Amino acid sequence: MKLSKILLLLLTASSASLALAGGGSYDDPSISPAATPTAALANSTSQKEMKLSDGFKGFYITVKGGVSESRDAGEMHGDAGGGEYDIKDSNLGTGHVFGLSVGKRINNNFRLELEFSQRDELEYDAKFTSEPSVSKGVRDKADIDTKSVFINGFYDFESFVISNTSVTPYLGGGIGISRNELGTVTETSAGGTVFIDGDKLSQFAYKFAAGTLVSLTKKLSIDISYQYVDLGRFKSDKNLSNNGVRSALTKEHNGGEIKTQELMIGLQYKF
Repeated sequence: MKLSKILLLLLTASSASLALAGGGSYDDPSISPAATPTAALANSTSQKEMKLSDGFKGFYITVKGGVSESRDAGEMHGDAGGGEYDIKDSNLGTGHVFGLSVGKRINNNFRLELEFSQRDELEYDAKFTSEPSVSKGVRDKADIDTKSVFINGFYDFESFVISNTSVTPYLGGGIGISRNELGTVTETSAGGTVFIDGDKLSQFAYKFAAGTLVSLTKKLSIDISYQYVDLGRFKSDKNLSNNGVRSALTKEHNGGEIKTQELMIGLQYKF
């Protein structure tokens, strides 16, 4: 009898303490599941995710690559001590270009982006076109690589549908800075081979582009574009090596330009 009274008192005390704490049984129909600690935490996490998603709304990222075909590189000039000479390279051949850009849609038509790009496998292959005695029959060869940063602006035209696929044409352009690197120049002539040190040069750069976005899903699109890019000049250093003997030119090889036309394809993801 005493034991049953003690158990009754314990149960009564437990119920009273739960009531005072504002708790209750999860089976109590008067308590909403959303008011439970687990549901409240899940709801808070969901709201934070929605706020984070809203913070990236309008942003996109594009990874792209393509073929870079150079245009006329113009003339370079140098002086080895026997008078200034001219060096002509019709173009720098065909290389590759890779890029990564992060952009933001300002409205339905206009967007801005920051682009990082790299070009390699372009080749400086030139012949001397003026003939002071020091330069007869001379030919120069070297690799050229560039690393560039652009701020681009694009105007997206009204989308249209082809076979249930949304297509958006666009026009744009950009300005930036390009770090142009000429590798070691191998200079050959009847008198032998000379190695001229390469150099790096930072230059103003600009581009014009036209392309099309082809939607794969609501967030993912294929970006196909053509662009004309002017990356500025490149040059060599003055220092050279001739049969292991170090010396210097009176004037480095300078004046060539990197101008390319490029066919690009990439993937754009919209946040």
